[in-house]
Amino acid sequence: MAALSGWLTDCAAVGTTTPATSGEACVDWVIFESPDEAAADAGAVLRGSVVEREGAAPPFSVEAHRWLFDVEEVLERPEPPGGVEPSPEVEVAPGERVAVVSTPETCREGGLYPGGDPLDPATGLAAADGSVIVLLSEGDGQGGGGELHLITPVQGVLTPDEDGSRLAG
Repeated sequence: MAALSGWLTDCAAVGTTTPATSGEACVDWVIFESPDEAAADAGAVLRGSVVEREGAAPPFSVEAHRWLFDVEEVLERPEPPGGVEPSPEVEVAPGERVAVVSTPETCREGGLYPGGDPLDPATGLAAADGSVIVLLSEGDGQGGGGELHLITPVQGVLTPDEDGSRLAG
């Protein structure tokens, strides 16, 4: 396993929330101060490639995108800051193909993916070799439906650097 701690760069994500439409759950997402903090809270930190979109999943009463993802490497999670309990570890191995739900933004204007679906290769988050780092949790009955999903809509996909071992600045 490659170590993830210590090489992630800072990032910030800010979203404007609006009321959900009738029948939708309006989910408020935590904004992590850094990718290290987000990775420490994830159930799995994986480097790999998005293969293709595979239908939809119904978390939070919406039709979120489900993608197939080829796992190239399982990265170690950093230690959680200040004794915070991280999400339960998700069992995934290199060489597996897993389905990942792209967590939707349910409280913003502009649809479920107002800035583009972060797992969609067209968003340009992949490194030159096509790989991305994904921060995942497993559905726990709070809308995830038991499937793997990005930990948040805006901080679940990270761009590795050219050699795939760290994030680009």
